[in-house]
Amino acid sequence: MLFSIMNKVLVTHYSLTGNTRRIAEAVAAKCDADIEAIQDLKPRTGFWGYCRSAMEAIRGREAAIQPAKHNPESYDLVVLGTPVWVGKPSSPMRSYIGEQSGRFKRVAFFCCQGGSGAEKVFQQMADLCGRQPVATLIVKDSDIKSGTFHPLVDEFTGELNLAKRKPKPAA
Repeated sequence: MLFSIMNKVLVTHYSLTGNTRRIAEAVAAKCDADIEAIQDLKPRTGFWGYCRSAMEAIRGREAAIQPAKHNPESYDLVVLGTPVWVGKPSSPMRSYIGEQSGRFKRVAFFCCQGGSGAEKVFQQMADLCGRQPVATLIVKDSDIKSGTFHPLVDEFTGELNLAKRKPKPAA
């Protein structure tokens, strides 16, 4: 197994369309990781759901989500995945990070996007987590639809493996 040197990895993601879920599942399979889907308490379907999602992202608001099933403190690495919404992390991911703040030992991030904005999203997530990511991955929706994202996931999980081998900096 690629991640035999890793003790425990959790891949946590929010996915509205299924794209982010698909990448999360691929990363989790490569890492032999536990997976947690962030669940909204309110539906986001249709025009009004889309509008609400955009407005929450623009305003930096959190969303009501179901309680987490896994404790991030139990994991050596938590991989956080979100779609890019108007250049921001999804509001459910913002809520998850807010609720779990201070519980992450190490983090890595991935974003799914139709256009651009992932680099800004990574910085916002790092600020929210209080941690810089050991690795990041940007996947375009077109790569997901065409199925050409697998080499990107392989490279990302390889970076996670290398990051785990490096000694932790002294606190």
